[in-house]
Amino acid sequence: MLLLSIECTTRQTGIAVLKNKEVLAKKIWQSSDAGSEILPILDKLLRKVKLAPGNFDYFVVSSGPGSWTGIRLGLALAYGFAAADEKRVFGLRSIEAIAYEFADRDPAGVFLPSVGGSVHYGFFEEPEKLAKKHGFFSTCHTDEIFSRLKDAKIVAGPDKKILSLFESSNKILINIFPDPVLNAVLAFERIKNSVSPINYPYYEK
Repeated sequence: MLLLSIECTTRQTGIAVLKNKEVLAKKIWQSSDAGSEILPILDKLLRKVKLAPGNFDYFVVSSGPGSWTGIRLGLALAYGFAAADEKRVFGLRSIEAIAYEFADRDPAGVFLPSVGGSVHYGFFEEPEKLAKKHGFFSTCHTDEIFSRLKDAKIVAGPDKKILSLFESSNKILINIFPDPVLNAVLAFERIKNSVSPINYPYYEK
């Protein structure tokens, strides 16, 4: 199964090409304008692996949470590449893809910064189950995140300031951003398990 994965919900933008769960090519960069940058970078990446959009079985994309512009861009690209077959678009929540990275080290708490002093978070007692069903996440004020993830063994997210709130605990703290490879790995497992995609956007609230 060939997967083209697009992640542009944060300023750390990424594209990855995978065959099943094997990474064939990957590009991550700090974007100042993903809309103008992503297509030239994508073209170069596809030339490197000698593939065209028509070669891919699925186009994996993060449908949020994250920036309004980034989510719309990612979904638009995926649907554009899928052309007449929208069933080839596989959307998922990047917060779940990050949690799935810790499937053998549960329970895990994952957060993504939001706006206005709030944060999206999910507590996953058994992250490995995300391969067979969707998880749940919510939003709270940053001051509440410690109590919301108090039972997590691992706390992961892309903001060192928020991670620092857990420094006095015995938790494993991991600074990690949404990543196209993590998205594609979870998508691959969900496709095998006939889990439906989430192709509608979840914008910042």
